[in-house]
Amino acid sequence: MSKQDERVEFKKLEDSIIEFHYFDHPKANSNLSWKIPVNEANDLAKWWENKGMQIRKRQLPVVEHKFGNVLISMFTHTRVDVRGFGQYGGLKLLGYSLPRKVVECLSVWLQDGQHTPKLNTEKDPK
Repeated sequence: MSKQDERVEFKKLEDSIIEFHYFDHPKANSNLSWKIPVNEANDLAKWWENKGMQIRKRQLPVVEHKFGNVLISMFTHTRVDVRGFGQYGGLKLLGYSLPRKVVECLSVWLQDGQHTPKLNTEKDPK
């Protein structure tokens, strides 16, 4: 579980994928979850650090801002929509609509180095 918020969990999976879990309430059993490639998660976190966290309500909407391997839109102050680019430069069909809290916690989690395989995987790296 991430240190910064009991409502958000991150787990590094084997295939360079990060799995996110977001709980509406800290002790709830039900949650929303996403699986996102590490490179897209890193670009999203970098965008958040450089631009996203400074966005104010009056600056919305942010529409299709390209940052690294992701295209980011923000229509409300509480959600961040993300779509990745495929290997040939086209947009992937599916994307992610993430609560702002998930993006905030992801940025801190990646900065803390908690995404390294030794610290947060189900299986030990070989």
